[in-house]
Amino acid sequence: MKKIVLIIQARMGSARLPGKMLKKISDVSLIEWVIRRVKKSKKVKKIILATTKNKKDNILKKIAKKNKVYIFRGKNQDVLTRFYEAAKSSKSEIIIRVCADNPFIDFGQIDLLIKKFELKSYDYICNHQNKLNSKYADGFGAEIFSFNVLKKIYYNAKTKSQREHVTKYIWDNVEKFKVLSIPAPYNLAYPKLKFDINTPKDFRLIKKFVINNKITLSSRAKDIIKFKLNENKIKEKGIL
Repeated sequence: MKKIVLIIQARMGSARLPGKMLKKISDVSLIEWVIRRVKKSKKVKKIILATTKNKKDNILKKIAKKNKVYIFRGKNQDVLTRFYEAAKSSKSEIIIRVCADNPFIDFGQIDLLIKKFELKSYDYICNHQNKLNSKYADGFGAEIFSFNVLKKIYYNAKTKSQREHVTKYIWDNVEKFKVLSIPAPYNLAYPKLKFDINTPKDFRLIKKFVINNKITLSSRAKDIIKFKLNENKIKEKGIL
């Protein structure tokens, strides 16, 4: 069986929400929401927190140790190089890329990615966003690809944007890859819903949403969707 490694990208120097990795949601930091939820995967055996060598990110090394996941520290701006070197250092054969701003990432969606990828029909599979009209809500899934595909991206990505966003080269050159964006199951097919945290407003809304609906580290994606739809109905009636 090939070595599957899940890599979480994280750093403290977010431009829109500085220090967001340590922002607390129901007494747990954002980065720990992500780590603890992906650790529930039945198929992932190794998790790496990939961050930078910047002093601000020293705290992430402590968090990785506390949560018993591996740490890799690399370049700040060239995210692709950091990601590639993290994968290479761990001798990864299959890589799952997870963004650290998705507190509700669902282990079931990660295991679904792996199951699909093991069929060996595609170079790249995703279920993290509404890509190719998959209709997925934003924030529950991830991306999966082989180390050989990552190597191809690493050596061919030239633009600043392609170096800052690990898989952008694939989307800029879809014709060169066998790509699958998994169609969302009916209970997750709400492409207008977004659960990632990029701005102070995103954080305030997610924090309030978690408290109001008593969402926990074990809450599943389908239930989080139900809570959100119910909340939206209440808002439409002018109660909230």
